[in-house]
Amino acid sequence: MIKPGILINDRYQIIEKIGTGGMSVVYKARCTKLERFVAIKVLREEYCFDEEFVKRFKVEARSAASLSHSNIVNIYDVGNENKTHFIVMEYLEGRSLKEYIKEKGRLDDAETMKISACIASALECAHTNHIIHRDIKPQNIIITHDGKVKVADFGIARVASESTIAISDVTTGSVHYIAPEQARGGFCDEKSDVYSLGITMYEMITGEMPFIADSAVSVALKHIHDPFPLPSIKNPQINKSLEQIILKATQKKPEMRYLSAEKLLTDLKKAQDFPNDAFVSINTFNDDSPTLNISTSELEQINNTQEKSKNKVMDKVVVSLGLISAVILVAIIAIVSYNIYSKSKLNDLPKDINIPALEGLLLEDAVALLEENNISYTVAPYEFSKFASKDHIIRQSKSGTIAVEKDETLVVELVVSKGEEVFQVPDVSNLEFDEAERIIRENGFMAKRILQNHDIIAMGVVIDQEPNSSEKAAPNAIITIYVSQGKEKQYVEMPDLTLKTEADGKKALTDLHLVPGNVTYVNNEIVPEGQIIMTNVEVGTQVEEGYVVNLVVSQGKQMVTKTLTINSIFSEEQTTGLVEVRLILDSGEDTVVFSSTVTYDQFPLIISVGGIGKGTIEVYLDGNKEYTNGINFDEVEN
Repeated sequence: MIKPGILINDRYQIIEKIGTGGMSVVYKARCTKLERFVAIKVLREEYCFDEEFVKRFKVEARSAASLSHSNIVNIYDVGNENKTHFIVMEYLEGRSLKEYIKEKGRLDDAETMKISACIASALECAHTNHIIHRDIKPQNIIITHDGKVKVADFGIARVASESTIAISDVTTGSVHYIAPEQARGGFCDEKSDVYSLGITMYEMITGEMPFIADSAVSVALKHIHDPFPLPSIKNPQINKSLEQIILKATQKKPEMRYLSAEKLLTDLKKAQDFPNDAFVSINTFNDDSPTLNISTSELEQINNTQEKSKNKVMDKVVVSLGLISAVILVAIIAIVSYNIYSKSKLNDLPKDINIPALEGLLLEDAVALLEENNISYTVAPYEFSKFASKDHIIRQSKSGTIAVEKDETLVVELVVSKGEEVFQVPDVSNLEFDEAERIIRENGFMAKRILQNHDIIAMGVVIDQEPNSSEKAAPNAIITIYVSQGKEKQYVEMPDLTLKTEADGKKALTDLHLVPGNVTYVNNEIVPEGQIIMTNVEVGTQVEEGYVVNLVVSQGKQMVTKTLTINSIFSEEQTTGLVEVRLILDSGEDTVVFSSTVTYDQFPLIISVGGIGKGTIEVYLDGNKEYTNGINFDEVEN
């Protein structure tokens, strides 16, 4: 399973999932060689073991990679690793056109034409290089934050030399945007992309898709048979020329559409200057439709098409007359036979009808089987089912061998699956896990927690979920919640801080993302004052970033106190005076340890002095130095 942090192809580091599709999952990643963000589209696992599909995936991706256009998402690389097939693309900050339409409701004429012109220009480039996109829809158009329009997802593109597509190819794209010929599983060319662009333009200008139905099959049938709705019904303000462009692009017959994206682009540019002119040449082949201008070349092409249609009709008339004659002949023979055997009672006996087992079959296959056996049927309202896939038979009203009386009509009722009932997945991003789990359970789902490291999101908070809130899931489905367990633990080696100053030691810790803790100051006979003696962590130990390290800092040697005896320094005539005693240490410290006016009878003076190392005692009387003595605090008094 691909998850944030893993490295693909020794180059692309996965950051986060940013989107999902029918065939693939898209991730944001960082290219470690070029130091840039990219988008990586990873083929879903169920397609990875289909060799033909994978082969086509690679060929088509490389073809798309050859395109270079300002409105096409760049493809940088194609590869696979351990059966994981991927495409590396340009990473874009923005949103899809689908999201943009949903946000605005619908777009105005100017913006619709501007975006449509960008898409048409991109398609013109692709078609010139013989590449057909085949999946143009708002979900595959990116609007960047700076307003640029980019066509994405050439993942199912085909080179234009291929003339047919399989049914599985059709279902890969969204059925709401496919051309009628795609819906039939038939020929697909540049004009199929033009049709899909026309549908996209309709959705931009009206805010809705033109064909809506309960099932994909029903939508496809509407593309094939139903008249295309006028955009002006939903948006009366639409310019006449823009509406005609949309109607021409969405013609049922490919030859009646724009023959190229380039021609559509030309009309779009003209519509910007002449918004209400009827310059678009179009013919819908509808008796009730108004007559519109048709160019000479298009008229000739339409006439040729009609002539071919007439020839086909004449052929059908000849065949039909033959069939009618045959039916009449068979009827005459049947009547004669009936008269011959009318008295026989054999015809009155019940007839055994064998009804095939249909449960689990696709509806159209079940219907074909019933029609093959001349059995009538009805389709009941569709039902949800956990066991039958969408558009498959859940049950049938009759099965096995049934005796049918004469003149009795046998009808088999078919109950068809709508697929498993699904519900919207709630958005639990950025919630605490307990709250997220509660919400998920209240919505009828199960929660599964996976812990992941994250540099930004706090511990216990939801990083991501799968499936995400834009998707639906069946009841009791498991919603995987990715929960942050904080930053990944990083370890550093404890440095030697001995004899460093307190400030330097603290800086060294901070540089290693360690935290300076308590500082204890002690006397020390060896380590100078202000320098670190030791820490609470042994040098060389691996410690986790953020660990608190306590320091022990030297106050220098411990101060020693000595007692001085100062005898009388007065002359015989003097009875009082100012006596001052100064302590001058070899370290340079000069301190007055006694200063007072004393009388003769106060002698001898007893004074306590404290210091470290050696020094000098100076005694002054009335400001005059009387004598000097040395003092050594390192000597122990007896």
